[in-house]
Amino acid sequence: MADYKVFLICVGVGICLGAFYGFLNLIKILLKKNIILDNVLNFFYALFFGFIILLIIVNYNFGEFRLYLILAFALGTILERKTIGKVFAKFYVWLYNKLCRVVCTLKKNKVVKKVLK
Repeated sequence: MADYKVFLICVGVGICLGAFYGFLNLIKILLKKNIILDNVLNFFYALFFGFIILLIIVNYNFGEFRLYLILAFALGTILERKTIGKVFAKFYVWLYNKLCRVVCTLKKNKVVKKVLK
């Protein structure tokens, strides 16, 4: 496969991995930024990221490790975090605020108070 096609595939995969990291950040926020859980999720994300890099290199570049492929993954991830990631972050904040309002409303309900007792 041509080098530019492999580069573009790596950039696309980097964008997808950046979006996945944004989703992990949402989970971290919902779980009140627990340090242990944060480290565990980061560890598994790093393992997953490394596995995907290895898989792409073996499948599309026939096992040849090239520096520009790692740069392509990084470029894709940075592009996602600086552009699309900000849109998702605004959506996550909006969703989080709505969920907090619903939970607060439910906590004030007499029926929910009896069920939670």
